[in-house]
Amino acid sequence: MIEFAGRGLRPSLPAACLLAATLCLGLVGCASKPTPQPQPADEAENYTPPKKEWSILDPFAPKDFKEVEVPLPALPRDADLITFEVSPAGNFNFAVDAKSVSVGADGAVRYTAVVTGASGMRNVSFEAVRCDTFQRKMYATLPKGATDWVRNRSDDREGWTQLAGISRNNYAGTLAKDFMCEGRGAAGTAQEIVRDLRGEAPRKSAIQR
Repeated sequence: MIEFAGRGLRPSLPAACLLAATLCLGLVGCASKPTPQPQPADEAENYTPPKKEWSILDPFAPKDFKEVEVPLPALPRDADLITFEVSPAGNFNFAVDAKSVSVGADGAVRYTAVVTGASGMRNVSFEAVRCDTFQRKMYATLPKGATDWVRNRSDDREGWTQLAGISRNNYAGTLAKDFMCEGRGAAGTAQEIVRDLRGEAPRKSAIQR
């Protein structure tokens, strides 16, 4: 509290000194606060948001995929082939080796596909589809006259390629959409997928060598 002395109502010396000291401390405190510096433009442009963790509450968030090691299956036999239709206007016969179908611990569905042209020429391949990303990978092929698989060597994102959609002769897309995938996961166990292929796939003429 400021005390006033005498008739001139001037503040006493101790009170005046205290007031001056308080004002000085306030000015020093304001001056000591750092001035915020604007962020450089390049840092703002190069900012990368943190990666979003996958959660059961957000099923469309990206998931980590750890591909399992898969041995190549036995070569297909005609007795085990299940034919299916891709396009009514196509000139190829498509089939899956029932004994090769498997659902891996990584969620990918693997199978051997046999495609036969009008001339009888065959293309045989061991493949997989990922239902969470709608992608396909070819592990190995069986060239004409070969007695064993030839592994595929691909550097395209470790061999996985996007299935653009259902189109003429896109048998992998048809298998994924109609038989092997349900939502973003496999459409059941390997036995259930084979059962659906046998029961729902249109039966065409048997594939001949």
